[in-house]
Amino acid sequence: MIDAHIMDGDLAIIRPGQRVENGEIAAVMVQDLLLEATLKIVRRTKSSLSLHPVNAAYDVMVFKGPRRKRVSILGKFVRVVRRA
Repeated sequence: MIDAHIMDGDLAIIRPGQRVENGEIAAVMVQDLLLEATLKIVRRTKSSLSLHPVNAAYDVMVFKGPRRKRVSILGKFVRVVRRA
């Protein structure tokens, strides 16, 4: 999330919940793909759910059909706390 000014070592404050608005940053888990939670911009259409990184080094992850159930939204990103 470098381009969102969230740096390695920062603490992300997350409001727990399974629902976020389209285009918001959320903490997510992807079953059988990610071993830990990650922050992504969540975008939904009628047929897909996509997780967008805010770092050009990573690719967008798109989930369609039954694969959408692999994605668990843990909560909405609220703010960052930078460690000194």
